[in-house]
Amino acid sequence: MAMTYTELKTNVQDITEMSFTDAQLSMFTKQAEQKIYGFIKDLPILSKTTPYNSIAPTALLSLEADCIYVHDVVQTGLSTGESFLMQKDLQLLREADPSTSKAAPESAANQPLTYYAITSDATTNQEASRLTLALYPKWNTTVSLIVRYQYQPRSIVDTDGGEESPWLGTNYDSALLNAVLVEAARFMKAEPDIIQLYDQQFALAIQPLAETVNVRLQSDAYRPKAVPAQPLTVPAPPQAQQER
Repeated sequence: MAMTYTELKTNVQDITEMSFTDAQLSMFTKQAEQKIYGFIKDLPILSKTTPYNSIAPTALLSLEADCIYVHDVVQTGLSTGESFLMQKDLQLLREADPSTSKAAPESAANQPLTYYAITSDATTNQEASRLTLALYPKWNTTVSLIVRYQYQPRSIVDTDGGEESPWLGTNYDSALLNAVLVEAARFMKAEPDIIQLYDQQFALAIQPLAETVNVRLQSDAYRPKAVPAQPLTVPAPPQAQQER
């Protein structure tokens, strides 16, 4: 069942029997979402595909502001179809090909780019800073690319005005609720047994999401994946030493 942010706030305060400010609940929720997205890597719902047309390889290509990391880069518009670029270290490419521009061959349509490197723009505004791509070889022509990247989805906190709950709150609300409870218990400096209970419930609640990513999205009924999903384990809190 889906859970809105209003319902999430009510459930957290009812379970903990505590009252929190909106700022505190917002902090708990965003920390919980980051924890879940950190556990679950490469979830297809968290990836975007963006086309870039008429790109000059001699310049850096600024990616979208919500890009966390790049999955792959594909050059399109070639007479031979599409060509995937290989990622390399920027310093290595600069040493191997120090030129800033190369004359495009006559058959430029059949000369795909080979490599790309990830760097960042030179702005001093950290909020406006974003990842950029350096392309090689630096043909003095234009190309078309498709970049698939991982992004940070909108937080359920930003839907407090009654909008539809984001994907996590709609499909795995139990994992989100228990992750928020863990953050709330840590904030309250709850007893170790309470924190351990919330940790265990969170590990159980996130297991279906882990199985979805590790197994169900990587196989089908015709050719199922043989390796079962590995359960997520949450380290037990340190036990207090008894006084002698």
